Amino acid sequence: MSIRRWNIGEGLENWVRKRYIVLLDELGDEKFTAEKAEAILRSRGLEIENINKLISVLRKKGLLRAEPDPNDARKAIYSFIFPSKLESAGTPGKDEILRLLKKCADLIRTAVDYKVLLLFLFYKAVSDKWEKIKENYEKEGHSEEEAFLLTNSEYIELYDENEKKLYTWNEVMKTENIGEIGNAIKKISSMNENLDRLEKLAEVLGFFGFISDENRHIIGKIIQEFNSYDFSDVSYDVLGDAYQWILSYFAPEKAKEGETYTPREVIKLLVNLLDVEDGSKVLDPACGSAAMLIEAYNHVKEKNGGKEVSVELVGQERNEIMAIIARMNAILHGVENCRIEIGDSLLNPKFDEADYVIANPPWNQDGYDEEDLGTCPIKQAYNTFVSGGYPPESSADWAWIQLMLYHARKKVGIVLDQGALFRKGKEAEIRKGFVEKDLIEAVILLPEKLFYNVTASGIIMILNRNKPEDRRGKILFINASNEYVPHPSVRRLNTLSRENIEKIVDAYRRFADIEGFSRVVDKSEIAANDYNLNVTLYVMLNEEKEEIDIFREFQELKELEKERQDVMMRVEQYIMEIARAG
Repeated sequence: MSIRRWNIGEGLENWVRKRYIVLLDELGDEKFTAEKAEAILRSRGLEIENINKLISVLRKKGLLRAEPDPNDARKAIYSFIFPSKLESAGTPGKDEILRLLKKCADLIRTAVDYKVLLLFLFYKAVSDKWEKIKENYEKEGHSEEEAFLLTNSEYIELYDENEKKLYTWNEVMKTENIGEIGNAIKKISSMNENLDRLEKLAEVLGFFGFISDENRHIIGKIIQEFNSYDFSDVSYDVLGDAYQWILSYFAPEKAKEGETYTPREVIKLLVNLLDVEDGSKVLDPACGSAAMLIEAYNHVKEKNGGKEVSVELVGQERNEIMAIIARMNAILHGVENCRIEIGDSLLNPKFDEADYVIANPPWNQDGYDEEDLGTCPIKQAYNTFVSGGYPPESSADWAWIQLMLYHARKKVGIVLDQGALFRKGKEAEIRKGFVEKDLIEAVILLPEKLFYNVTASGIIMILNRNKPEDRRGKILFINASNEYVPHPSVRRLNTLSRENIEKIVDAYRRFADIEGFSRVVDKSEIAANDYNLNVTLYVMLNEEKEEIDIFREFQELKELEKERQDVMMRVEQYIMEIARAG
């Protein structure tokens, strides 16, 4: 049975469907008699008392056509009807892909982890692009085997040279065993070094258990949806957007389970603030799905007029599942120079210096005090800017700041909880050292309700070891708490519009005072405030002033006083009448 035909039998009773699939697989486009169909079913142990009853059901469902037997007018010749949808597939646009994913999300919502959609999208998209590249090599005169090997080298490996076996989506869909989808994922994982944990991802997500006869009807519908489209000519930007959509679509409900997701608008703001240049190396030590790294790449590409750029991306992620998702994300975005490491960056970073370091690390992460950081291989990172700069056990925020700046040649952009700006104790000592050494360039207060897992406002801190002369000894504070619009799809959340982002970025680049929005503060004033970096301490929002018409207000007051006197007179009259009656 061809996997791509599973969905054809949807809606049939089980006894009909089983026999239909066997006959379809055995006969394909071939014309046949009732007797031949009966013999095939008998050979497969699926004999039936009345073959004509089966034929009648299939004809009513529009799956079988009949024509007179030229050799015997009393009999009929049959052939299967294939849905035209399987014959060709079009190139989808962004909206079509999102509709496809929403349909599939509804299908799997309660059956398996939503991230299995990442595997389906990834597998289908890279397979279609692989086949397109292979076809181009064949058009150039290469043999099929040469085209396979050249495509492996140029893109990713989907052809096993030793087994002489192809593992593309379309090839696997020709097989009889439903488990071949899972086997293909395992094989792709073993053949590609940068996808070596793909099998682990599929295992953790429950993908292999999901690919079973029990879920055949769901899988058939998912395959039917994906088979509707050819992804070979879909741009990497559109595929990347679809990939990010899968992660963001479930973010509100997954936030309740502890998953974190940085809204794309916050990432855009942070990347625009850093303004990465072509030829740069960008590092994210808490990279998650690599969204920040990819946005940095896209930012440079856009500045370069869409032309290819030379940007090196490096990320590290403690969660190995997110690390493989990050690698898949980079591939779907067409980003080649992207390396994702797995491990705890605070204790064992597997990266060296970069021009720009960017991250939204876990806020208030506990378990990283002097006992841990003072004995790790990278302990110098926590002693370079402040001697003994170990944070309290309750929050690693300032450990992340130090680690990132230690590895930055130019600038650092980090998203944090507000508490990092004003908490006392050990964090206050580290904060003082950073202010005195003039390492902080800007602090931006974000609006509340931007993040799925916290309602409080976050902050962005920009650090720079080599400030321009006119910015030395100063820190720019931006109060952007009112720069938001309602989220388009999650009622309880806010988001940043393009205008909001542009206003914040413009204020940062101008490094100027804007009443009620931004203020350049000398570090002596910050020292006088005991090195408290709370943005509202330096920039208060402009309150809307209500204009008061004194004359009108006075007239209204006089009228109220007259009304009061009238009421008092009536009350006095009532009391007098009651007294007389008594």
